[in-house]
Amino acid sequence: MEQTPQRRRPPRQKLKMPFFGDLMGGSGNSSAGQEKNPLNGKITPLIFLVVLVVYGIDYLTSSGKNRPVTGAGDIKQMAWNGKITKKWANVIDSARIHYLLEITEVVNDSTKEKKVIDLFEEKGDFWDKVSPKNTLIKKEGSLDVTIQRYFKKDTVIKLQYP
Repeated sequence: MEQTPQRRRPPRQKLKMPFFGDLMGGSGNSSAGQEKNPLNGKITPLIFLVVLVVYGIDYLTSSGKNRPVTGAGDIKQMAWNGKITKKWANVIDSARIHYLLEITEVVNDSTKEKKVIDLFEEKGDFWDKVSPKNTLIKKEGSLDVTIQRYFKKDTVIKLQYP
């Protein structure tokens, strides 16, 4: 008995997507008798570049929302009426310690707004007297902050800047 040799199939053409062309660049066997579109292979990098620029712009605009407010002038213009949700220190070196507070304020019944405040050049003892879950009340144009606590009387502390 003789075995018949297996029939070899001709090679398949490479699959192509409209407007994207050959994504990997290699044309293989299929490039012998086909037309080349000038947009194939050139539009894909443009699409990736546009997407990268859009994500970059989105990142830059969204990172400014939670940027800490710092300096006596900016803090004096703010009004606070909310609870401290986080309290931490960012130690760069012993001379530059950034004391940061995150205050959550209820704007509407369902909307909460978070503010991050950097007390970098504050020289008083405000940082030592506040803790998370304390409520801070500060009026616009003033550096006097009222701290409402659960088990102690309300305390008014003046922020001291050089």
